[in-house]
Amino acid sequence: MARKDISDLQVCQAYKKAKEVRETTEEVVWPDELLANWTGEPMRVCERAAERAAERGYLDYGTALYMGWLTDKGKEMADNQ
Repeated sequence: MARKDISDLQVCQAYKKAKEVRETTEEVVWPDELLANWTGEPMRVCERAAERAAERGYLDYGTALYMGWLTDKGKEMADNQ
């Protein structure tokens, strides 16, 4: 169980999907929870993968990473794969 087992693409897809769910339903879904469910990795590993994606410019956030959003670079990755 390591951060390297989760790709930046998976992180971007989780952030995209979480936003779609929040915008189309009343359900509150967070990207790190989606990522943990998809990969089977612990939440702390998923959070570290999201931090890595943010450092690489795919995500941006204010006070909390799990409430972040995709940058243009992250949107491009999530949409083109």
